Amino acid sequence: MLSPSGSRYIASGGPPDEAVETFISYCDVAARDLLTPYGDVLMALSVMLRIKRTMDGAEIDELISDVQARKAQAIELARRADCKRRELSARAFLAELKSRE
Repeated sequence: MLSPSGSRYIASGGPPDEAVETFISYCDVAARDLLTPYGDVLMALSVMLRIKRTMDGAEIDELISDVQARKAQAIELARRADCKRRELSARAFLAELKSRE
């Protein structure tokens, strides 16, 4: 497809500005999809960079490791609490069954 000036439009079929906007929108979605699972790390990194202004690779690695360890610990504590809740529920159920006998 040719534009009024005789040049070809970019693959989107519209004017070049439209193609650029489409590409930027695509890149925005792709970046969000890639970064969303690491939101907790990015938030911690953002806070530390605001405080310290600069960080070297070792400090960043340490921060990432700390965030991942805390996240794993929170997941494990939640898993244990859920296990305990299920255990207590099972005991209550068994006690109720025994009381009916």
